Amino acid sequence: FLCSRSRLCSAQDLFATPIPQSFQVGINIIEAQKLVGVNINPFVVVKVGEEKRHTATQKSTNCPFYNEYFLFEFHEPRDILFHRLIEISVFHSKKIPFLGTCIGTFKMDVVTVYSQPDHRFFQKWAVISDPMDTRAGVKGFVKCNISVTARGEVVGSLPTSSSSQDEDIERNLLLPKRVPAERPWARVCVKLYRAEGLPSMSAGIMGGFSKIIGEKKVFIDPYVQVSFCGQQGETSVETNTTDPEWNEQISFIEMFPPLARKIKVQVLDDANVGDVAIATHYIDLQQISDSGRNGFNPTFGPAWVNLYGSPRNSALRDIHKDLNEGMGEGIFYRGRILMAITVEIFSSPSQPGEVTVEVEELHPLPENALGRKEEFLLFAAFFEATMMDSSLSSKPVSFEVSIGNYGKAEEVVTKVWRKKEKGEVKEEKQPLLDPGSDGELDVEVLAPASAALNKSVTNSQRPEPMEYDRSYSCLPMMHEKPCVYMWSYWEDHTWRLCISNWIVKLAERLEQGLDDVEKLMRRPKTKAEERLREVLEEFVAGCRQYLLSTERKTMAHPNNLDRCRMKYLMRNIILYAKQGLRMRRRLTRANVKEKVKETRRVLTKLRFMAKEPQCTLPDVLIWMLSNNRRVAYARVPAQNILYSVVEEEKGKDCAKIQTVFMKVPRLHTGEIFAKLEVYMWLGVTKYAKNCLTELPEEFKYLSESGQEIAQLSAYSPPSRLSRDDFSYFQLRAHLYQARGILPADDNGLSDPFARVVFSTHCQTTRMLEETLSPMWNELLLFDQLIIDGKKEELKTETPIVIINLFSHNKFGSPEFLGQAFAVPQVKLVDEPYTKPALQFFDFYKGSKAVGELIATFELMELDYSGYLEDVEPKEPDYLGDPHAGRFIIPEGIRPVLKEFRIEILFWGLRDLKRVNLFEVDQPQVIIECAGKKVESEVIMAYKENPNFTELVKYMDVDLPEQVYLHPPLSIFVVEKRAFGRTVLVGTHVVSDVMKFSPRELEEDPEDVPK
Repeated sequence: FLCSRSRLCSAQDLFATPIPQSFQVGINIIEAQKLVGVNINPFVVVKVGEEKRHTATQKSTNCPFYNEYFLFEFHEPRDILFHRLIEISVFHSKKIPFLGTCIGTFKMDVVTVYSQPDHRFFQKWAVISDPMDTRAGVKGFVKCNISVTARGEVVGSLPTSSSSQDEDIERNLLLPKRVPAERPWARVCVKLYRAEGLPSMSAGIMGGFSKIIGEKKVFIDPYVQVSFCGQQGETSVETNTTDPEWNEQISFIEMFPPLARKIKVQVLDDANVGDVAIATHYIDLQQISDSGRNGFNPTFGPAWVNLYGSPRNSALRDIHKDLNEGMGEGIFYRGRILMAITVEIFSSPSQPGEVTVEVEELHPLPENALGRKEEFLLFAAFFEATMMDSSLSSKPVSFEVSIGNYGKAEEVVTKVWRKKEKGEVKEEKQPLLDPGSDGELDVEVLAPASAALNKSVTNSQRPEPMEYDRSYSCLPMMHEKPCVYMWSYWEDHTWRLCISNWIVKLAERLEQGLDDVEKLMRRPKTKAEERLREVLEEFVAGCRQYLLSTERKTMAHPNNLDRCRMKYLMRNIILYAKQGLRMRRRLTRANVKEKVKETRRVLTKLRFMAKEPQCTLPDVLIWMLSNNRRVAYARVPAQNILYSVVEEEKGKDCAKIQTVFMKVPRLHTGEIFAKLEVYMWLGVTKYAKNCLTELPEEFKYLSESGQEIAQLSAYSPPSRLSRDDFSYFQLRAHLYQARGILPADDNGLSDPFARVVFSTHCQTTRMLEETLSPMWNELLLFDQLIIDGKKEELKTETPIVIINLFSHNKFGSPEFLGQAFAVPQVKLVDEPYTKPALQFFDFYKGSKAVGELIATFELMELDYSGYLEDVEPKEPDYLGDPHAGRFIIPEGIRPVLKEFRIEILFWGLRDLKRVNLFEVDQPQVIIECAGKKVESEVIMAYKENPNFTELVKYMDVDLPEQVYLHPPLSIFVVEKRAFGRTVLVGTHVVSDVMKFSPRELEEDPEDVPK
C-alpha cells in the first residue's frame, strides 16, 4: 500500500519559486594547438550567457599559449543558470582591433559541466569547428579548465597536471562520458502545428495601447520562438486569435549528440510596444531520447504540451511575469500547444555547408490524428483546511479547483479610481500577500459562464482560530464537507499515465522501504538487514508483475516516442530487477549501509524513468480565494488522481484522502500557508459511478439545495457531504528533546519551543531558554479529536502531525527554525495497547536539514463513553507545577536517566579570527550538555598569553542509558565587549559524548572524564 494522507512532504515541493543562488563559473584558457590558418594572430573569446571576455592576442603562431583565468559571477536560480551556454571561440586578429575573423567555436551548456564529478573539467581539449563551414572538419583545439561552483560548496583539490609536450589530445577531449570524439552533424526539426486556449488579454489595461474588440477582450497575436544551443527560430505571427494554427517547422543544424540539454519553446504576443511572453516550456532531451547501446535518438510527438504561467492576463504590472518566461513553476494554466520533434543525422557528403536556421511550411495534421476527445469528470471533496496563516482570519475563504481552462473563474479587472469618482469612499486594503497590488487594480473573481453544469468554487466560509493555541486558523468543516466537480474534454491518452503510475508505485514502495531500513539503522541491534532483504524481494516481484502486464497493454494512437519508450522501459525494468536480485544475494550484516546506497541509485533512475514526457492531461490547480483574491495555490499532477480499473495503474492518490500543502506564489521561505485534506477523483465519464465508492459509508450526499440525493447518477455528483455520527480519538504527542537546531540569537543559542499541529488543533510546548538541544520531556494531550476516513484504513492512511519549531523573541514574533512531519501510531478500540518507542524525525527549513527531534506520537480511539480502556497511564502526571497544566512523558516511554560526571581540562585558545572587524581580546569558553553549563575563566589578554590558568572543571549531568539518545555536547567561545555585550566567536558540537569515556566504562558507564 502507498500512503496519500501520511505522505511526508518533500522539501522541493514547498518552494513556489526557486531561490536565487550565487554561482561562479571559472574558465582558465591555457593554450591552443593545431589551429588552421597561415600566419595567424589568434585570440580566444569566452562567452557565458550574455557576458563576454577575451584573452590577449599572440602574434603569428598556430599554437599560442595564454594561461588566462576568467571568472563569471551569477546570482540567479539554479535552473536559469544551468540553461545558459558556454561558448569558446578562436579569432584571428586583423589590423583593425575587434574585427577578427572567427576560426571556430565550441559550445556547451552549464549543466553539462555541473554534472561532472567535482563539477568541473580539468585540463581538457575543446574541439573547435566552424559553424559557417561544416564540411571542413576540426579547426583546432583549445586546452582549458572549466568549473561551476555554487556558494557554500566544498571544492575538491585539483589533480596534479602532467603537461608533457607529446600529450595525447584525442584522449583528453572536453566531452562528457560516453560521448564519441567524432560527432556527426544533425538536423533537429521542431514542428509547431497549432495551439489552443491561450489567454486573451484584458482591455482594462491594454486598452490605451492596443486594438479593442467590442468592449471586453483584446485578442493576442501569437507566434512561437524556439531556441536551442544558442540558435533561435521563430514562426510567423497569427493575428487576433487565441487558437492559432501555424503548421511550420523550424530546423536547427548542430553536432550530435548536442552538448545542450534543453529545447526552449516560448509563445509570445507580437505587440506594438514590445513582445510579451505568454508562456514558456522546456523540453529535456534526456527524457525524449536514450543514449544507451540499444537506445533511440530524440523524438517527440506529435503531442499536446501544456503551458503554465501567471494568473494575470495583463502585460503591465504583472508581478508574476517571470513565471511566463519559465522561471519557477507556473501557477496558472495558459493554454496548450501541439508540436513534434525529429532528429536526422547526416552522413558526411550530404551535410549542409553552413549552419542555418530554416523555417518551412508543413502539412496540417489530419483531423483525428490524436484520437477523439473524451469526457472526463473531476470530483473533489474538502475534508479539512487547517494551519492557515492567521492573516486570513476575518475574510471569507473559498477554494477553486480547475483543470486546464475548465472550472477557472473569470477575472474582471476594474480600476479603483473610477469607483472613487462616484463619491464612494473605498478603504485601502493592503493584503499580506500581494505586494504588487498597490490598490490600483482590483481583481474580482466571477463564477464561470458554464457554472450551470460545473461547480468549481466552494461556498465561502469564515476561518476560525484553531483550538488551544490560536496562532493559526482553520475552516469549520466538521459536519459538512464541501465538494466541487466539473466535466472537461481531452484526448484519451491515459494509457501513458497508467504505465507511468505503475513505475511511480514501484519507486514509492521502494522508497518507503528504504526509509524504514534507514530508521532501523539509526539504532543498535535492529533487524535492518532482514528488512532490506524484504524490500528488495518486494521490488523484484513488482518488476515481474509490471513486465507481465505491459506485454498485454494496447496503445491507442501511439507515436514514435511511445513505441521507443515502451521498449526502453521493458529493457531497464529487467535490468533493475536483475540488480535487485544480485544485491539481495550479496547482502550481509556488514554491508547493509552500502547496499542501501546502491538501492538509492536504482531508485533515482526509476524516478527519472517514471516521468512521462508527453503528459496530455494538464495538472489540477487548487486555489484558495480570500475575499475573492487569489492567495495561495497547490498544483496536483493529473496522473496522481487518475482512475483506472487496474489497481496498479490507478494514480497513487486517486479516491483517497490526501494531504495537500498550499503555498504562496513567489515566496522563497518554503513555509506552508495552509494544509488541506482533500479527496480527489479524475476519470473518463464512463467510470464516473466509481468516484464515490471509496468514501466512508457514514456520509449522506446532499445536493446544492441541501436535499439528500437518494439515487446517484454520473451527472449529478453531490455538492456537500454531511454526517452526524462521529468516532472520537485522542492524540498523545511525547516530545522528548530536539538537537542540533539553528541558533536564533546573537549569542549562538536559541530559546526554542515547538507548536504541534494535528487536524484542527494546535498545542505548544514550554519555552526553554538559551539552548541548542532543548529537553522538553513533555506530553501534549489532544482530546476528543474527530478524524475522517474509514477506520480500517487509518492504520495505513494516518493523518499527519506537523511539528513547527520556533525561537521565542522578546520583542517581535517568534522566529521560525524548521519543520518536521510525523506519522502517529494508531490504536483502535479493540486492540491491545503497546507502549511506543521514541523515534527520530528530521527538521527541515527549506531544503536543508536543520536538526532532529526525538519524539513519538500515538493516536488512540476512544470508546463511546470517551474513556480509554487499557491504556497506561490513564491520567498522565504533571510536569513540575500542577497549575501550569503541563504533563510529563510517562514512564516506559521516557528514557531512564543515570548520573554521569564530565570533567574538562581547559588548556588554551589558538588562531582566533577577527569578529566584526575587531580582534578578539578577552575570550571565554562555555561548555553545555543536557541543560548544564560550565564556564571557563575569561582570558584577560589573549594577545600576550592565550592559555588558561585555572585548568580543571567538571559538571554532573543526567544522561539516558541508551547511548543513541545522548544529547550532544556544545562548545562555545564568546567574548565580553563594551556595555556588557557578548559576541559569539565560534561553536563546535560533539555529537557522541561516549567516545571520551574510558574503555572499561563502555559496558557499564558511571562517569565520563574528558
